[in-house]
Amino acid sequence: MERLRAASWEGVISIDELTAQGVPERTAYRRTQEDGPWQLMAPATFLLSSGEPTYRQWEIAALVYAGEGAMLTGLGGARHHGIRSGDDPTTVHVLIHDPRRVLSTPKIVIERTKRLPKPIKRGGLAVAPVVRCLTDWSRRQKDLTAISAVLAEAVREWKTTPADLLQELDHGCRKGSAAPRRVLAAVDEGVWSAAEYELREFWHQWADLPEIEWNVKLYDEDGRFLAIADGFVKDLGFVLQVDSVEHHFATPDQVQETLTYHRRLRAAGLQVLSVRPAQRRDDPDGLHTDVLDALATAALLPAPRVRYEPASA
Repeated sequence: MERLRAASWEGVISIDELTAQGVPERTAYRRTQEDGPWQLMAPATFLLSSGEPTYRQWEIAALVYAGEGAMLTGLGGARHHGIRSGDDPTTVHVLIHDPRRVLSTPKIVIERTKRLPKPIKRGGLAVAPVVRCLTDWSRRQKDLTAISAVLAEAVREWKTTPADLLQELDHGCRKGSAAPRRVLAAVDEGVWSAAEYELREFWHQWADLPEIEWNVKLYDEDGRFLAIADGFVKDLGFVLQVDSVEHHFATPDQVQETLTYHRRLRAAGLQVLSVRPAQRRDDPDGLHTDVLDALATAALLPAPRVRYEPASA
């Protein structure tokens, strides 16, 4: 058994390797039957134990099953590039070269492509470049908020740019590209999170709301940094801020930090409105009224004593 484990890849092994190690094919499959010591992870791909496979073992099984030239992509692949947002994947998404014919399984998604990129080694596994991982994943998604969380993180953390993602969408399959294109339009405007994306969508629903910029750096008259405004209407000195502790009990320190933040901006002549994401979902009409009231108040105030620039500058 030790010899088989040494020949395996972290416990994963192909039928070809098993037979090369002297295990008859019939014996290998018999050991995967009920109460057997092994299990079949994919056609001709075995795990030399009966315990629950780890996600990494599923990734290895997918690469072994898909064969030469295969590489991880999608959100699972993006995890290897440090992307943390989004629900953890329950399947493994793999790229193979188009002429090959390998079928998907319930746990392994096989995608054939004529544009097979050069893989990058991550933890000993072949992984597609981050741009390809993200676009391969986002083309298969319909939830714009979920897409925005992942793509905004990738851009915010300087792992890629909206231009690079759009270029990949242009060169790849057009099917499913409408949703990520819509999200990237928001990310390109400075949206950094799913909550900000939802707020931007809300803002654009109302024709009577003025032009707004996202994630703007604010400074006082002497050039001292004040804050980054989630949303900023520069003509009125109006700041729209997303309440980031909506789903948690705010600690005393968080409450004090929020009060200090608002006091600092108001001292500079800015009107501030905090918005909970639930307001957009549960009471959009009420939120619209609150925004209009805050904008009207901002219009009555003297010109704010601030300088500003895009947060990406």
